[in-house]
Amino acid sequence: MNLQRPAKILTYFFTILLISSVPLSAIAIVNMDGLHFGKNKDAFTADLDVRVSGSSGNSRKSEAALDGQFSWMGEKSINLAIFGFLYGENDQVRNMNKAFMHYRFIRQLSDSTDWELFAQLEKNEFTRLSYRGLMGAGLRFDVFQSQQHHAFLGLGGFYSKEKVEFVSGLSDHGIYNFTRANLYFLSKYKINSAVSFSNVFYFQPRLNQFSDYRALFQTKLDFKINKTLSFRLSLDVEKDSKPSQTIKSTDINYMTGLKLNF
Repeated sequence: MNLQRPAKILTYFFTILLISSVPLSAIAIVNMDGLHFGKNKDAFTADLDVRVSGSSGNSRKSEAALDGQFSWMGEKSINLAIFGFLYGENDQVRNMNKAFMHYRFIRQLSDSTDWELFAQLEKNEFTRLSYRGLMGAGLRFDVFQSQQHHAFLGLGGFYSKEKVEFVSGLSDHGIYNFTRANLYFLSKYKINSAVSFSNVFYFQPRLNQFSDYRALFQTKLDFKINKTLSFRLSLDVEKDSKPSQTIKSTDINYMTGLKLNF
């Protein structure tokens, strides 16, 4: 087996981790890298991704994350449910607490085009987000497909309602309603029978103010251990051009863990 290509990807991946200096934070990125219509009909699949880290001694840190993805695939439709949770403490003081749930319905229109309906709920205590609820729709186009590479382009929009927590001395608390475009590019590479590499990029500007946007990126590298278990490296990046007061505009989260398929 030629190890040069996987080695280059690993080098690139860990270089990003080493040079990153933005504080860690959980984000809600919906990655549908395994969802496309193929030969398997009326199939149920599920993935669980568990990540845990910690330290003790002069400093006591702990972090735990759990992500799940469940899909029901029919001849012309897919139902997808995703959830994610991240919790962390530093010297027994909570410093991470975020959760989200996502549901998506995908209906095939042709061999290269699908339409989608989706809804999502999320919260993040440390970005002052009490809740965000959204509903939207769009089209998904199959833009490239080969034995090693599959890519999709998504075009759509959504309506969201969110509540920003009150903090004494700040003026931007309250409930906000937005309508945003939802543009994404999703791709998955099969390097060999044991190694796969996927990424997704979202761009979500407000329709009446394009300078107010959210950009989200996720990349994942999976090493298959056996038919049901894989080792995963993941890197998530989120950019909010106009975050809440006192909140930084960019978040990065990188973790390692195990992925269970069944």
